[in-house]
Amino acid sequence: MTDLTALALNAAPQLPVAELHGAVCGLGVCHGEALPLLDLIDLVGEDALTDQQTVEAFVGASISDLRAEDLRFAPRLPADDTPLDGRLEALAQWCSGFLAGLAAGLARRGTGSLAECPDEVREIIRDLAAIAQVEAGGAADDTAEADLAELEEFVKVGALLIMTSFEHEPEDPAG
Repeated sequence: MTDLTALALNAAPQLPVAELHGAVCGLGVCHGEALPLLDLIDLVGEDALTDQQTVEAFVGASISDLRAEDLRFAPRLPADDTPLDGRLEALAQWCSGFLAGLAAGLARRGTGSLAECPDEVREIIRDLAAIAQVEAGGAADDTAEADLAELEEFVKVGALLIMTSFEHEPEDPAG
């Protein structure tokens, strides 16, 4: 178990790690390193989170990975030895959390609708929404494993592209 996964389990034991990590990353692509903790509390509910220090440690580590120049960022998903259905479900949870965090972050930025986002961002969001709706239940074979690996890479790159597209846009302080 990685340190980030352990932090997630300690920060919000009632939430799936993938969903929590996705939500933090969705907020993070909008806010940069100054992610307001209140936004996460509003998103997942105060009862879902443990103490402030643990939550801040998880958020800080997640944002640090997301913004790392060495591109070490990756959605927090189960290990490869987890059955395919479980990994696919976690990827869907990560995308769902990311989209919820992104929506909350865009609202704070003052972006009223997706129409105000660049075309590339809207396309990625549509694809992430489709992935969030995927249901497991297929046979696990080499093709399915390769498809899942491609989806995981797409999600990673998509999140980084969204973040990059927002980096040079000023946040609306009134938002």
